[in-house]
Amino acid sequence: MPVYKRKLIASGLGLLAFPGLALAQDPDETILVTAARLPLAADDATVSVSVLGEAELAARGPLFAADILRAVPGLAISRSGPAGSLTQIRARGAEANHVLVLIDGIEAASPFTGEADFSNFLFDDLTRIEVARGEQSALWGADAIGGVIALQSARPAEGVSGVVRVEAGSFDTRRISARLAAGGPSRGLALSLGEFNSAGIDISGLGGERDGYENTQAAASAYAELGSSWSIEGAARWIDYVSASDADLDFNGALDDTDRERHGEQFFSGLTLAGDSELGGLTLSHQLAARLTDDRSRSFADGIRTGRNLGQRRQLRYQLSARWQSGPVSHRLTGLMESERDKVKNDAGPGNGANQTRTVETHSLAFDYGLARGPLDLTLSVRHDNNDLFDDAATWRAGAGWSFDGIGGRLRASIGEGVKNPGMFELFGFFPDFFLGNPGLVPERSQGWEIGWEHSLFDDRASASVTYFSSELEDEIFTDFSVFPFTAANASGMSTRKGLELSGQLDLSPGVSVFGSATWMESEEESAAEIRRPEHLASVTVSWRPGGPVSASLSADYTGKQGDTDFGSFQPVTLDSYTLVSSQVRWAARDGMELYVRGENLLDEDYQDVFGYHTPGRAVYLGLRLHRG
Repeated sequence: MPVYKRKLIASGLGLLAFPGLALAQDPDETILVTAARLPLAADDATVSVSVLGEAELAARGPLFAADILRAVPGLAISRSGPAGSLTQIRARGAEANHVLVLIDGIEAASPFTGEADFSNFLFDDLTRIEVARGEQSALWGADAIGGVIALQSARPAEGVSGVVRVEAGSFDTRRISARLAAGGPSRGLALSLGEFNSAGIDISGLGGERDGYENTQAAASAYAELGSSWSIEGAARWIDYVSASDADLDFNGALDDTDRERHGEQFFSGLTLAGDSELGGLTLSHQLAARLTDDRSRSFADGIRTGRNLGQRRQLRYQLSARWQSGPVSHRLTGLMESERDKVKNDAGPGNGANQTRTVETHSLAFDYGLARGPLDLTLSVRHDNNDLFDDAATWRAGAGWSFDGIGGRLRASIGEGVKNPGMFELFGFFPDFFLGNPGLVPERSQGWEIGWEHSLFDDRASASVTYFSSELEDEIFTDFSVFPFTAANASGMSTRKGLELSGQLDLSPGVSVFGSATWMESEEESAAEIRRPEHLASVTVSWRPGGPVSASLSADYTGKQGDTDFGSFQPVTLDSYTLVSSQVRWAARDGMELYVRGENLLDEDYQDVFGYHTPGRAVYLGLRLHRG
């Protein structure tokens, strides 16, 4: 039995989710976690946070998480080919490794690359997505220089429930998943399994063999009450994948039809002990959490293994939050102590210079304070990171909000600083044919601000938000192709990002709703546009649920023109704009049984997110969903 399966079974109940989201709350009130590390009403937040709940996720369809995230303003998606190919997300023009990604509260970035690859994030049990944009390092650490994306799976509800989904369609794609959950007032357990297979397309576009993808997943979540004020809960997820691709063998900038495969296993798990207590006039909340991220991969060329990587991240943290009232003023204060150890191993065969083992440790202390009095909200966050490879780093963030209840509006603004440490590959990567790491790199630093207005209309049947943001990044890490072997280096100039984000939703009738977003953005380094940052993004989704057996939804996601590089000539190229239209129609044939048909890229757009990497055309899938409870 593979080590990951043994770990999943052994973890069983040892798991981690966002414990705060389990608290009782008004179903009409949006509660955030990314804005303050503890449950916080959206009306009290001073930063930009977007939430996609169960209704929005259902309307977007059972897609990869990256496709769902096209609905969020400020996020640009880059997929290097079809399903299973490297998938990067850039927030507000930042690099892909500048976004902290959490799966049930567990950091999902590979310790080796320092980046979360969304290619394998296909979760049928996904129930909520939170996206906090802008510099979030003061709360969430070095990986959150551009924002935080938190993916949350369904928590066991009271009673017994089960769901089975079967789907098949274009590109010889097959998908099957099942989830069983049982819960009560004091304990609950949920288990899910899923498998996805697709023959894919020829990524090179030369008409050669298709590059397929296989994904198998197992997940568990559980909670248990320990008396009247303490609880333990968590989550674990194991992902096994095989992804085929093509490579540029003659280094002319164009892919060749080759036999390349990547086999990998990812394991995320954790455990949280949480409790509440009273001390004088203080309400105290305690959280002690242990988390593990394990990421292993093997590379093959023509059936021969060419490399093997192991990355492991262990985290231990204690968080204490206090809430109190002094007259008309409400206060909250959170303190955090965190210790993290990352370890990576690289094996490219006996005697290979790339073989190495590296470790890095970080110890952090952070505080977050919030004050609320009537329409006014103030926040202040500070953090100190002690890293054994770099100088100590201090980051901060401050924000303010003012509600105009008479007109249903709210003004908010924030300013802060973030930091991103170099990744292990950038520091120590060694591929003598083309790349050599640079241990002399220094961390990247970013300072930015935003100002936003939120407005509710028509008795809360509609809402809209507009945000202007601006940030500057110094010591940006880039790959220097002017030397050989190539290496990583810190840029001497400044990278600037600024833009405008719009989002809104409207309930046209009890059965029809619309939500969408638009982004105008500039991301430049020394007056030159940075690659894979489209200046214009837009998305709209219409959901039709009239209450009868038939329902439907339609989505359109627009990505504007964007620059890239032809790595054969090292000349800039422009990728054309495109619009991806997807839709689904569902029929509740009887109680507990739903048939559906869904389509992707219905306009059959010929588009590329990354120069030279071809993407799928129109696709149609037929599915069956059985559910109980």
